[in-house]
Amino acid sequence: MWLFLFLLLIPTQLGRHFWPEWSYVLGIRVDYLSPTLYLLDLVWIGLVIFNFKFEFFNQFKKILNFKMLLILGFVGMNILIAVNPWVAVYKWLRVGQILVTFFYFRKNKDLIKKSLIKIIPCWIIFESLLAVAQMAKNGSLNGIFYWLGERSFTFNTIGIAQISVLGRGLIRAYGTFSHPNSLAGFLLVSLLLWWWLKGGRAQDPPLQKVFWWVVFWSGMLGIMVSGSRTIWVLTLGLVLFLVLKNLKNKANIIGLALLFLGVMAFVLRLVNMEYQVSDFLGGWDTDGVTKRIQLNISGLKMIKESPWFGVGLGNFLVRLPEFQKNSGVFWLQPVHNILILAWSQIGILGLGLLIFSLKFLIFNFKKINFVFKIIFGVVIITGMIDHYWLTLPQNWWLLILVLSIV
Repeated sequence: MWLFLFLLLIPTQLGRHFWPEWSYVLGIRVDYLSPTLYLLDLVWIGLVIFNFKFEFFNQFKKILNFKMLLILGFVGMNILIAVNPWVAVYKWLRVGQILVTFFYFRKNKDLIKKSLIKIIPCWIIFESLLAVAQMAKNGSLNGIFYWLGERSFTFNTIGIAQISVLGRGLIRAYGTFSHPNSLAGFLLVSLLLWWWLKGGRAQDPPLQKVFWWVVFWSGMLGIMVSGSRTIWVLTLGLVLFLVLKNLKNKANIIGLALLFLGVMAFVLRLVNMEYQVSDFLGGWDTDGVTKRIQLNISGLKMIKESPWFGVGLGNFLVRLPEFQKNSGVFWLQPVHNILILAWSQIGILGLGLLIFSLKFLIFNFKKINFVFKIIFGVVIITGMIDHYWLTLPQNWWLLILVLSIV
């Protein structure tokens, strides 16, 4: 029960933020630094308690070996060199929670796969319908959706993501996520997992075929209203790939061709005819490219300053203001590149430990199912221009889930 509930609640972000002094930067509250107790954390505690025989705890002596001592030594050094050690401590505790969950998921991967067949459609249909309703209302729905993590916003909320539809300003749909890009990445990876679990096609009997397409088209609709251009391009590319791959299956050809035409029609109508190409490439925020470049430059400067141990886990935003001096840009956001973000915070040694921990994946990559290869490709491509796979809970839990069942 606890495992099923944990998996079901992964897309939610209901939580209680705490604001100690060390969660501020230049007197500004920073969500990414705030220690947060999520509803999902409470379920996780129940999951651990009721699975106390979990071998992670029973085999503590085997875990506490020389390699583990080296890792703990690195963690201690990373905390000591951090300007804000409390943030580093909090982030490393999160890493510990993630590792425990990964080992538990990996041990129970067969049970998880069976659960996901029922859970993923709930994720996709709920988030997509909520997203469409938000765009139609041009704001959040509030009410019961607040208790699932929907943030309260309107079109005029400062910092809200917007797009232009035939000259009319609209919000980009958020669902229960912190940003539309995060929602879009989650939906695309969830759809790919669904495709893998269901064999890449609708199953008999006929009702299951109808349900398969309902889930699939719901996900496509959610991606459309998110306004995430990167995910749009990746989705269109995958549709073309799957059409070519399924040329022998007439039903799939017709369905995917209609999907491709529908998405193309939506994209062409979505972009205002007077919207400049340079603005489109620069993002709905016309200064988006400039901001991202400056964040990359700041991240590279941090790497240059502390290449081996990094500036401390979670300390990118703590140190960012001093590296943005004289840049003409002040944007208190994580660097939109997961490689630069990780390297700047944990250094070369930390990246080495991360690669070592993923050796099971690297050495067996050729044997991995092609759908998982596509998923990892999506994560890498989106991770080069955004940060949500490392910084937002819904996305990092989904990524850990994928890594555990691959």
